[in-house]
Amino acid sequence: MKNPTLILSADWHIRSDVSENRIDDFLREQERKIDFILDMSNKYCCPIVVAGDIGDKSKWENWLLEKYIKKFKAHSQNILVLPGQHDLPNHRLDKLSESGLGVLAASKAIIKLTRLNLLGSVASWLSPFPFGKELCPIGIIKEKNSQYKNIAVTHQLISQSRLWEGQENFVSAKSLLKKFPEYDLIVSGDNHQSFIEKYEGRLLVNPGSIMRSTIAQINHKPKVYLWSAEDNEVKAIEIPIRSAKKVFDLFVMKKQDKRDERMSAFVESLKFDCEFKMSFKDNLDKFLNENKVEQGIKNKIFMSLEKES
Repeated sequence: MKNPTLILSADWHIRSDVSENRIDDFLREQERKIDFILDMSNKYCCPIVVAGDIGDKSKWENWLLEKYIKKFKAHSQNILVLPGQHDLPNHRLDKLSESGLGVLAASKAIIKLTRLNLLGSVASWLSPFPFGKELCPIGIIKEKNSQYKNIAVTHQLISQSRLWEGQENFVSAKSLLKKFPEYDLIVSGDNHQSFIEKYEGRLLVNPGSIMRSTIAQINHKPKVYLWSAEDNEVKAIEIPIRSAKKVFDLFVMKKQDKRDERMSAFVESLKFDCEFKMSFKDNLDKFLNENKVEQGIKNKIFMSLEKES
């Protein structure tokens, strides 16, 4: 690849509490991962794109905001952040100003991606599709032999194959590349796995999460991707991690595996015909939409969940 012009990342999930079953200094490791990405941006003099969920919750504690405002403002390059569902109060984009991401943007520590951007320094148009906004054409006609690239950044569950048996609303990476030929590059967040899909010289990059937040991610190798606008190529860079036995309580993992086996057997015996997803809020949101629950009631339900969390 030619000289990198963007660093592609997603799902930082910055948080103030310790993730389940982590036995190391989780908050320090979280900061080290972010410092690694910031140092890389300084090294190559190029902006960072975060494809959603920079925060684990929409509301940040004051001390956490102060810490990362200082860190990001000291960074010499731009940090471009797309709102994901974890960033939005009640999953509502119109409430963005009330969120931690909104405060980061207002303090000019980051740039929020909510409208079409011309990235002159990297010769590209960047079209953002925050959580809840469906990916669509942008109407920019790419001139023949134009040096400018069209980039879409989206936060939705995209994968190369079904993530579980019977998965509904499956969105494949290749299908999006076929459907939207106007985009040279699509950057996606939400799926915490890392992968690249290629089709007719165009790319979809799903960077994955930068932290192993649960034991389910014990084999995950966090990455960012260097992207070159000149040749539309990417290079994966692994973020340094520590061995699993220094990070996770492996005894708890064995107990959890046995519990999951018993639960799977129980579910199978009941012959449930239902879809399992990792996020309770996503399931709830889907249920409310399918049953045409009024928006006012939905807002109150999600507001109560925010308070509980």
